[in-house]
Amino acid sequence: MHPPFLEQRDDKLSRAIAGSLSLMTLSDLVQWIEVSRRSGTLLVTNDEINKQLFFQAGRLIFIWSEKEDERFCEALHSATGLSLESIEENLRAAEQLGISCIGYLSSEEGIPLERLTDLVRDLAERAMADIITWKAGRFRFSDSLPTTVLSSPVTLTTSQLLMESAVMVDETNLDGQANTDPMLDEVFDLIRKGAINIPPLPTEMQLLMQRINDPAMMVDDIIECIADPLLVSKVLKVCNSSFYGRRNNIGTLREAVVYMGLKSLLSIVTVHALSGFSPRNAAQVQALLRHSMATAMIAKQLARDLGQNHEQAFVCGLLHDLGWIIMLELLSEYNLPIEKRERLIQEHHTVVGGLVAKKWNLGDDIQEVIRWHHDPNNARNHGKLVELIHLADLLTKGVAPPEDQTLSSLYTGPDGSATVPFIDHLEELDQEIEAILAPIN
Repeated sequence: MHPPFLEQRDDKLSRAIAGSLSLMTLSDLVQWIEVSRRSGTLLVTNDEINKQLFFQAGRLIFIWSEKEDERFCEALHSATGLSLESIEENLRAAEQLGISCIGYLSSEEGIPLERLTDLVRDLAERAMADIITWKAGRFRFSDSLPTTVLSSPVTLTTSQLLMESAVMVDETNLDGQANTDPMLDEVFDLIRKGAINIPPLPTEMQLLMQRINDPAMMVDDIIECIADPLLVSKVLKVCNSSFYGRRNNIGTLREAVVYMGLKSLLSIVTVHALSGFSPRNAAQVQALLRHSMATAMIAKQLARDLGQNHEQAFVCGLLHDLGWIIMLELLSEYNLPIEKRERLIQEHHTVVGGLVAKKWNLGDDIQEVIRWHHDPNNARNHGKLVELIHLADLLTKGVAPPEDQTLSSLYTGPDGSATVPFIDHLEELDQEIEAILAPIN
């Protein structure tokens, strides 16, 4: 089941839990290990393949798999040219000395730790991605670790590994989907290679999203994020619009930020960043941004009602349909019937949006919302947030949520219709959205 150098001599004295992966998924296990900062060995098997993931204080430190493209020794041989015999000798020597095999390989063979870290990360992502696709399997977690992996210089964030593994599964699924349509095959290949003309995430938008949850954030910190003169002009124009109904004009960015608040400011920055992405589809992009802002505002109110992070909900609602805007531009390069283009966007915008969000280094919460806001049951790390955005999306469209969803009963009327939060203020909400979307003269 595992090589001698990974034997756990005190296994009989260790505590362990075991069960079916259909009842406790890999995502559940990894989150439990990370949140509770567990140390131990997770064995997973599907009766054909055995894999071991080793954790210390909630972080992954080593991986051992029997699957052909996940074997540590063969991967190290391929990456460094070190012979398999030499690698095995080093592992045995580390076992005899009772020290970390990774540290020993680095010191004895001169392999940079960064290279070994990348190797373990790649193997772990591959192994996890494969486990996610299993139809059935079993697991066993014991709180013992072999001495050859203890105190490893390699420590990896498990939730990030899980997210990367999920992306790998998505990309594999894209290959299967794309084989049915040569045009899609080309589009998805360009996305994976980074060869599409997706602009970088605007600096102002990136800084605001980084600082939005910082309780120590001051007005000056926000002002530092806004450097584009056109954007400053837009902020002042919206703040002085009829929607806000001020008697005296606001003339400085500081006054505008204090008066409007971060929600409106982030809406303006997002619209400014995305509205010009696809000039050939300007009307559709504007409609999508209008929907996204309404979804964000409703999501923020839902989060307040439920005692959740309302600023996080607002940002995620604002960006949930990012993939739709991206695909509008991508598919404009192809001569497609409108019906086919709309169908392709509907079916694939969540995957495309998730890949772009990853390229932009958006937070895991935003990536997961973008990827799963139509299928919240598939969310792995931010399930409540994804369901909340899913509900806000439906309410914005006037669609009643399914009865089996946790939050649905809170916002469904007696006749089964959708009940929108702050429905008495919808006209006010529309006025704010129109003010933000208005072009700069």
